[in-house]
Amino acid sequence: MVRYHYALVDDLVSREEFDRLIGKKISDCGNLADEVAAALLVVKDLGRSHVKIKNLHGKSSLFCFYAKIIAFSGAKEFDRPDGEKGLVARLTVADETGQTTLVFWDDQAAALEETFEIGDVVEVIGRHGRSMHEILPLNLRKSIVDIDCVMTVRERKPPQRADLLFLVINLSPPKSYTRRDGTGGEMISGLIGDSSGTARLTCWEPAVLAGISRGTVLSASGVLIKEGDYGGREVIIDGETVIMPADTVPDIPVTMLSDLLPDQNVTVRGKIISTLQARSFIRRDGTVSWVKNLRISDGSLELPLVLWDNEAKRPLLPGDSVIIYHARTKTGRTGDTEISPGKNGVLMVIPGEGGERVRIKGTILCVPDGTVLTNEDGSWLVETTLPHGTPVEISGLMVGNRLFCESEEVCEYNPDEVKEQLKSLLSSICQG
Repeated sequence: MVRYHYALVDDLVSREEFDRLIGKKISDCGNLADEVAAALLVVKDLGRSHVKIKNLHGKSSLFCFYAKIIAFSGAKEFDRPDGEKGLVARLTVADETGQTTLVFWDDQAAALEETFEIGDVVEVIGRHGRSMHEILPLNLRKSIVDIDCVMTVRERKPPQRADLLFLVINLSPPKSYTRRDGTGGEMISGLIGDSSGTARLTCWEPAVLAGISRGTVLSASGVLIKEGDYGGREVIIDGETVIMPADTVPDIPVTMLSDLLPDQNVTVRGKIISTLQARSFIRRDGTVSWVKNLRISDGSLELPLVLWDNEAKRPLLPGDSVIIYHARTKTGRTGDTEISPGKNGVLMVIPGEGGERVRIKGTILCVPDGTVLTNEDGSWLVETTLPHGTPVEISGLMVGNRLFCESEEVCEYNPDEVKEQLKSLLSSICQG
């Protein structure tokens, strides 16, 4: 049974760490809790005791959630490829955040009608089936939890063609995939924003986005807009889409921190109030990852901000102004609404008040405190994809010790200059 509990958090901690936490929990309880009870408490401490249906897209192997049964397909017989008969049945279940389908096979399918009724609330432990819209239950039991939800099965709307004015917030490098016919192709994913909010972007024709970078405003005709797996929008660019640069930047809605609710995808902005050092932890595959805890305020409220993986290692300082597109909210351990960029969100540091327009020539250095542009006059934090040691001339806005890049031009490499700049930087660090 404990292996099921571990599968709820196996994207967060290794099995060895999970077992260690169980042992510590048993000890903390004065040896009064058994292994299963301690495992439940550890899962709860890690924020995974139960998730909402809207959050059934996470990375863990299993999910645990409460839901109300709103529809039952009945057990249906089918022929397997080997000629044997099989049974399949589906329950549509819902909570206040969405709906999903539970799929049962053979003996389980046959027993459903005698065991459960429409309106029953069940506790489910299961994993994804053939799609993100299906859950294969491993454990299912009735519960006394009260769920207020719509009892009508929601029909998924087909994708619609539309014209769109949007800001490119983020683009990933092209990724290869294999089509059903065995041929290969490439696709690009990313995040965009428009007057309706943010949306995931999928482009099946990378050539359409050739030369397009984050921060570009595009006018697109013939994009496909569809509902995401668990709410939200997905914008698809394919061979029928035509894009053109645009000058009018769309007004992306920003939500005040005081108006946030758990389980939302929103855009927020504010100022970093405090930050703790990033700390490392071991993932289930043995790799090392990172997490950093900060506090952010927009004047209406101060809330916790949590950064994971590479985002946790970004140099963010008290006083930095930031905007987080497609931020994910949830109830944190302290009861406050917790903000995180999550899997698809994007955090950007933005210029505060003041600043000076400059053009600085120097060398890109990747140091423990972040990526800097350095020369004999000083060093400035920059966000760039240029590799360590690149000589470059950057134009942009200098605010404090940050340089917000507007354009960058790679210069001819001079080893002696780099050595002198590195020597000067190390000297300033030692003196500090």
